[in-house]
Amino acid sequence: MLKIYKLMPGLKHLANYKQSNLIGDLTAGLIVAFLLIPQSMAYATIAGVPVSLGLFAATFPLIIYALFGTSKYLSVGPVSVVSLLAFSAVSSIAAPNSAQFLQLIIFLALLVGVLQFCMGLIKFGSIFDYVSPAFITGFTSAIAIIIALNQVKSIMGVSLPKYDNLVDYGMEILRHVSDINAYTALIGIGSILLLVTLKKMFTISPGPFIVIVLSIGLVDYFNLHQKNVDIVGQIPSGFPDLSMTIPTWDLILLLMPTAFMISFISFLESYAIGKTLANKENEQLDPNRELMGLGLANITSSAVGSIPIAGAISRSAVNHQSGAKTNLSLLITAFFMFVAILFLTPLFYYLPKATLAAIIIVAVSKLINLKQMIDYIKNKLSDGLILIATFLSTLMIDIFIGLLIGITVSLLVKGARSFA
Repeated sequence: MLKIYKLMPGLKHLANYKQSNLIGDLTAGLIVAFLLIPQSMAYATIAGVPVSLGLFAATFPLIIYALFGTSKYLSVGPVSVVSLLAFSAVSSIAAPNSAQFLQLIIFLALLVGVLQFCMGLIKFGSIFDYVSPAFITGFTSAIAIIIALNQVKSIMGVSLPKYDNLVDYGMEILRHVSDINAYTALIGIGSILLLVTLKKMFTISPGPFIVIVLSIGLVDYFNLHQKNVDIVGQIPSGFPDLSMTIPTWDLILLLMPTAFMISFISFLESYAIGKTLANKENEQLDPNRELMGLGLANITSSAVGSIPIAGAISRSAVNHQSGAKTNLSLLITAFFMFVAILFLTPLFYYLPKATLAAIIIVAVSKLINLKQMIDYIKNKLSDGLILIATFLSTLMIDIFIGLLIGITVSLLVKGARSFA
């Protein structure tokens, strides 16, 4: 039995479950599910896949992580940063919305999972404790801005080219101002304002779900979809019948750099929040077990025909804040996601894509930590250098180049400190 518990740490929590924890786990699991449903659909749009695939990524993968991971609170599923990285890589190889695009992004999830699992096996996880927080802050802040800018086209109701760099994309937005669909813009801007207002009113905001219900009602009642307001449309109920297609070796080689980048970044994001919450409860996280658990979750996401995933900062914090005591809360969230997929998807037919864009913009705005950025620049010159180099190169040149520059500068600064 001890060997099984070592292989599946989450199973040990469940085997020693105390009934007194049930109310907290049930409440937290339900609250996170209400947050996860709109986020899963929104982050699927970032990845360029049907919204149903975002929902699938929040079911079996979450169960697998709950059993094989070591965190009691980490809410695994689609996240904004990973979705953008996946889209950026695969869209450079295959046309978005094509069958090849879908096959490659599903295979990318498998690559990410295998890499993370192997890194866990060779005890690579401990190295992440030495990664500069300034690098993480700079990279995630730049990514958050890129994600928000990519949603502007949905708020405006226009078509824009793929994001290349801040200046060119900003010019494209300005060129299309005259093409704005007024109904779409009102829905998008109104959704953002309502989300921000509700966030200020409630500790755990029901904003995303309220905004979705209201926007669906508006579109349906006023037939706004007939006035060029883009909607989600039909979402298939149940799980897809997908078969894994192995790409050619040349395509696999093209995907490998992004698979390494996602493996690295998704674990950093997951481990950072998982470790923070564990410290609050005086608990320990095993970084190598976390890598293996997250890797198995990504492999599972690929197996159900979905996208690369990670632990979400906001959802994990909400899970802990809502009273979760054990990993049973994760299983309860997965159960409610199954219910949504099997029975609730027809209700989202009239959901405007502008509302999903608004949810994304408000969610990623929390990743732009201006206060911490200013603190690094003012008080920690070397960390400020790492942050600025990572932030500007990611935003102005390329995501992958930004990652490489950030890591390189981090290593150079660390080396300089060692010799000082």
